[in-house]
Amino acid sequence: MDSKEILYDHYKETFSLSKAAQERRNKSFICLCILEALTFFIVIDPEKMLITMKSYETLAGIVDLGYEIIQTLLWMMIAYVLIRYVQDMIYVERQYSYLDELEKRLSGTIKEDMFRREGENYQKEYPKVLNLIDLFYKMLMPVLFLIINIFHIVMEWQYSGKNILSVVCDTVLFIAIFIITWFYFFWFHSKITEYWERKIPLIKKMDQWLSKELKKV
Repeated sequence: MDSKEILYDHYKETFSLSKAAQERRNKSFICLCILEALTFFIVIDPEKMLITMKSYETLAGIVDLGYEIIQTLLWMMIAYVLIRYVQDMIYVERQYSYLDELEKRLSGTIKEDMFRREGENYQKEYPKVLNLIDLFYKMLMPVLFLIINIFHIVMEWQYSGKNILSVVCDTVLFIAIFIITWFYFFWFHSKITEYWERKIPLIKKMDQWLSKELKKV
């Protein structure tokens, strides 16, 4: 097997891995939307949501878990799905430049400009509607999800009563979700990061502090 065949096989494998990650990302996004929708219903009308959950538990023959346990399970599922979504999203984004480099090498090897699908050809005359879709996925939805989660954790503290342990567990999960979303958002939007760091120095200090502490871990 010569170098061209090795390079082409590597390109095919890399492209297949990228497509598989895109499929996982899309599924994770749908799951995240469903979980955040449930959270939104809890924030809007917690009593009605509790009645609905109990009715489904009865129909499914599930033991009554209790409202607090259900909320903690919901936080855990959101955290897990968010982690998988962010991992696959970042992996896909990082693969674009790598695939572009492989296409350039392949084109140079065979002396033809036929390998341009994921690189120059994809970026050529990029439709504005795709830019809007990118903003929807990468900017609007993460912010919307984070707002829903903030309202949810605030509501839990307001109605915590004697269930402090449950609220503390949920708060820890919320903090993890917040940090993951924070780094995810600002990793994608470097220009927005620079703008807000200039306007609000506290954001830059917070980002530096989080980065420093996470490196220690």
